[in-house]
Amino acid sequence: MLRDHIEGNPDIRFGWSLRPSYAMSRAQAEMHDLLRRQFGLVGGGVFMPHATIKGFFRSDAAIPELIAAFDTAVEGHEEFTVYSKGPVPYGRTSVVLDINETSDGSVNAPLLALHESAWNAIAPLIHPDCHATPREPAMDRFRAHLAPAMADLREDFFDEVFAYINEVTPIGPDSFTAEYCHLFAFRTKNWAGDWWNTLEWQMLHSWKLGSRAEDA
Repeated sequence: MLRDHIEGNPDIRFGWSLRPSYAMSRAQAEMHDLLRRQFGLVGGGVFMPHATIKGFFRSDAAIPELIAAFDTAVEGHEEFTVYSKGPVPYGRTSVVLDINETSDGSVNAPLLALHESAWNAIAPLIHPDCHATPREPAMDRFRAHLAPAMADLREDFFDEVFAYINEVTPIGPDSFTAEYCHLFAFRTKNWAGDWWNTLEWQMLHSWKLGSRAEDA
């Protein structure tokens, strides 16, 4: 199992994310399946439905240390509402559901606060040779999203895929309650290349906002 080869393994990356509601997860999973069947796109669908709070990071810390760091990150954070503005381009290689703002167009303050707490808590445990974290949009550059299509979407197909996704709007509910955050471990054969073709992952821990952390 993946968990048997995690601690101290330089090929492992971790990630911490927000779990969408059932309705949003189902809608996203259905879109992943359609994009795979119609266009052969798998980059978005190799993941669990999620909103990244802290993306891929390398760490030599033991799993209990990582869990303790995110225990600190969730302290004081209650459940909050997430709003979806629907599909938007993310460059020309990804299409995402924009969930960064509230219904009035202002930044979703509880979501941004959770992101900042997570980064501050985990930063001391990130390996100095982590290649992903220095490039990751963070703090004032952070933009929360769900990803129907990413990584393997070719630019010359972008316009068609974007139009196709927009035929099925809205994708899921226009809002949902943020309740749970999850810690994952990831492994692939080629982090520097087409990592999505061999990505495998395992959920390590779950936190319910507004309550004590609980094992997954």
